[in-house]
Amino acid sequence: MLDRIHKAGVFIIMALPVVISCNTSSKSEEEMSEATTYYLAKVDSIRINRENTVRLLDYHPIEDRFLAYDQITEEFLVLDGKGKVLEAVYRIGEGPNEYNSSLLAASFNQEAGGYFLQSSSEFLWYNSDWEVENRIRFASEVVIRFYSGPQLRVPYFRLQDASDPYFFTNFFSGVNNSAGGMNGGDGPDYLIERYNPRKGGLEWVFANDPELLPEVAVNPDSKRANPVQVFALDKAANRLYLTYDRSNTIGVYDMDQDFGLKEMLNFDHRRFSSVQNARNKALFNFEDDFYGVLYFEGLSEAATEARRAKDPNYFPYRDSGLYHFILIQDGVQQEEEMGFPAGCEPHSEILSLPGKRLLFRDKYGGDDEPTYSTYSVYELKSEI
Repeated sequence: MLDRIHKAGVFIIMALPVVISCNTSSKSEEEMSEATTYYLAKVDSIRINRENTVRLLDYHPIEDRFLAYDQITEEFLVLDGKGKVLEAVYRIGEGPNEYNSSLLAASFNQEAGGYFLQSSSEFLWYNSDWEVENRIRFASEVVIRFYSGPQLRVPYFRLQDASDPYFFTNFFSGVNNSAGGMNGGDGPDYLIERYNPRKGGLEWVFANDPELLPEVAVNPDSKRANPVQVFALDKAANRLYLTYDRSNTIGVYDMDQDFGLKEMLNFDHRRFSSVQNARNKALFNFEDDFYGVLYFEGLSEAATEARRAKDPNYFPYRDSGLYHFILIQDGVQQEEEMGFPAGCEPHSEILSLPGKRLLFRDKYGGDDEPTYSTYSVYELKSEI
């Protein structure tokens, strides 16, 4: 644990009437009007002593372990809480415990131990010794491929009376699955293709009903909505928290009740221009009734060229100053947005950790090829 606290931005809770909800807040008006300052404080860091590019995929809070993937050796890495490599496992091949499909996602089996791996055609359930317990092959209507290995967590959940997981096959946060047509009348009837362990096959769920979905701004280039889903799963409560890349609404859905809408929350961006390619990038559920949206404000072509004239290596997507957090607590959007940590990579993986913490990859400032990767852990703290 680090002693120094680095403040990455502050904002004040104000009782602004910006949220429309199916449910009323449990707090009184007096409690809601009480000002609270929030900021991101750096509380920890990890270092992975490995020369190759490593991507963190998941965290197991009980075991204090990270799951990562080496994009060069194509090994899965199990790390302790400080980044030390405990296991390096290679499983590409034709053997009984191997796979030969292009993986999209990997995660811990948080409830029963072991690991889940997923591609567009296969789901593998490994035990803690990396032996296949179950292999499910399926023919998805949507094929997604990553050429650098898995980049996401497996989007799975369990219903209350089921031990085997349901998992999405086409619906990954931040990944365009070509389900466009939202608000255009020619979209699909359902949004999510998932594997149902009770039926032993795929099914389509979550009706594409614009009245029950977050609003989406039209793409200024195509004049269509063409939304990209941005979401978080709460597997304990079986909730889906959904917005879109060009949206200012969050829908909360009950996966136990056929994705029934529980609540709709509105929020406002301080600076957001679709013409400048502004996008919502991530959605976080910190705890009950406390959400965060990370967005990229965009940058005009003229401003981009002006910055490149000073720095030929400048890319807007890697500029942490163009990223901002919006927080919504108890149905109330905080008045001020929160800045992204300046020393971290916004266009890289971000893991949500227990205790209102976020893990970011540090920017590398050296001239030589890095022989390690470092990450910073920030905690959302408050001051009354």
